Amino acid sequence: MKPLSIRDLKVRRGAFELDIPNLDLEPGTIVGLVGRNGAGKTTLLEAVVGLLAPDSGTVRTFGLDPVADPVAVRRRVCLMTDDMPLFNLKVGELMRALAPFYPTWDTELTARLFQVFELDAGRKIATLSKGENTRVRLALSLAWRPELVLLDEPATGLDVPSRRRMLAEVLEVVKDATRTVFVSSHDAADLERICDRIVIVERGKVVADGPTLEVVGEGRTLEERLA
Repeated sequence: MKPLSIRDLKVRRGAFELDIPNLDLEPGTIVGLVGRNGAGKTTLLEAVVGLLAPDSGTVRTFGLDPVADPVAVRRRVCLMTDDMPLFNLKVGELMRALAPFYPTWDTELTARLFQVFELDAGRKIATLSKGENTRVRLALSLAWRPELVLLDEPATGLDVPSRRRMLAEVLEVVKDATRTVFVSSHDAADLERICDRIVIVERGKVVADGPTLEVVGEGRTLEERLA
């Protein structure tokens, strides 16, 4: 079963329309989603997880309708955004409070993520910097080993070393060939480094989709391709 299958999707938000005739994700891949602000990246990710209902067409995640069957979908799919709300608990307390809701929560992985992201279990969420909050959100998103990880600007507020650690963890996730990552980012260099495939959207439409090297083109970078 494919992690994601989209057919003839249209989502309207005011004057904006997302129009995706056909998009599939394969298991065990990292797919980058790029485009200018307002191109439709966040709208697409929200439709994948069922936060936005299609005006027409279908979205299926692991064969399920994310609007009609949200609980089953969200047991397998995680959407991490840079404004994902967090309860104002100590970081360790937050992890312990959320773990029982996820049958696949991995305690050993959580401990490793605390170390990799340099998280302080005793710090309260309200005292954290933007970058530290981002690292907590990433740890929460990866700790329960979702089968489809949707990342919307996951590097917001991260310095270069933290961003590299984040990328390493994303790569670690898909060592398991059953897991898939769909990541939206303005950092073209990061996406070019880790993605098997790039999807470019402009004004709500996919204008390029294929293997990273093919989409970027020989002798240039993804940033140059986008320019």
